[in-house]
Amino acid sequence: MIDLQKDYRIIDLSEEIVPDLLELNGDYTWGTHVRRFMLREIMAKVDAMPMHFVEAETHIGTHVELPRHFKRDGKSGAEMPLEIFLGEAIVLNFDFLTPKDGKGQAIIPSHLSRVKEGDIVLMWSSYEGSECPYISAEAIEWLAQRPIRMIGAEPSVQVEDPRSLEPEFPEAWAVHRYALGNDIPILENLCSLKEIQKERVFFIGLPLRILHLDSSWIRAIALEPLP
Repeated sequence: MIDLQKDYRIIDLSEEIVPDLLELNGDYTWGTHVRRFMLREIMAKVDAMPMHFVEAETHIGTHVELPRHFKRDGKSGAEMPLEIFLGEAIVLNFDFLTPKDGKGQAIIPSHLSRVKEGDIVLMWSSYEGSECPYISAEAIEWLAQRPIRMIGAEPSVQVEDPRSLEPEFPEAWAVHRYALGNDIPILENLCSLKEIQKERVFFIGLPLRILHLDSSWIRAIALEPLP
């Protein structure tokens, strides 16, 4: 029998979502994107117990993007094996990629030499904004060929090359194409990875079992083995 309290330190890697955080236009602002997360309380007619109605985008907070986000006939979380969303994870800190001229540097395959087949790859750094390192097209292609189970990052690591938004860039949306196109989910808006002391932990981040959903909120946790 597994004794979680005795054998592991449980680390919450999920951001807290604050409902109804309103701007002038009534929208929820997340980073540079305008998103909506509205929470409304309703009362059950029979017993008058409170219930809640949620209107939101599933890309708010800590979430996992699924193959259906990349292509309409892609799989939702309900159609993927549960074992995809939990397992051994490697935690990589990219603080050594010092920004140059105020711009973040590329994560390349040689930075990922300790990644093993079937890993969940979690990335973070201490940088912010344009100084954050980013996952290069070469890196995600290399990881997809391992293959890995999932890839995830804090906002301190850019999931896409910042140039990928430019129409003339040849590797536009490479991470989404190589990862989701190969049924490798992408974890976004993780937090507290710096609290993990070991390089390898057991990760759990299960999507909701909802058909046709392109992305799902998750409660992401790491189980770090105790000495």
